[in-house]
Amino acid sequence: MGEKLAEMTGRNEFEYNFYVVNDENLNAFALPGGHIFINLGAIMKTNSEAELAGLLAHELAHTVLSHGFKLMSEGNLVTSIVQYIPYAGGTASNLIVVNYSRKMERQADVLGTQILVSAGYAADGVRNLMVTLNEGKEDLGILAWLSTHPETAERVRYLEELIVNNGYNRYAYEGVVYHGKMRSKAKALLVEKKKDFSEI
Repeated sequence: MGEKLAEMTGRNEFEYNFYVVNDENLNAFALPGGHIFINLGAIMKTNSEAELAGLLAHELAHTVLSHGFKLMSEGNLVTSIVQYIPYAGGTASNLIVVNYSRKMERQADVLGTQILVSAGYAADGVRNLMVTLNEGKEDLGILAWLSTHPETAERVRYLEELIVNNGYNRYAYEGVVYHGKMRSKAKALLVEKKKDFSEI
């Protein structure tokens, strides 16, 4: 899925690498140079392949737009990552939340939607992801990801406008069946992880 989306970015100078982190919290993040990380919890808490692809496309957009490099040049990338690491009971992987500006987040939402459409997914994958995030605010795993992101209701509004104004196809591939298989595998891995920890 990641490679399919990466082909639509127009930036082939990066060697894109995708990593799945065995953690139940909803999180995904991109580091400079094309390294994209996504938690198993993101697979569990999304509702379709298009929605999950929307999350990946959003993170790819940050890479394509060189947002991480910009933060690094300003000395803000390391600071924004490190401030989340000393969180009791968590792992570093689910605490990395990069402090992109509101403008950067909007750019990644818009480009992420364009990447999604180009890859043949339903155009509202990113938009529907925002609805899912908004509905799950009580979930601390989701709240951690939302803490440095713009208000989700506003993101739903401008993404809806983007889709309608550009006539993007929101009835293209959703991938609900395939996503269900991914969720089953993700659930099994998370159960196995908990089992391993209980035996320590």
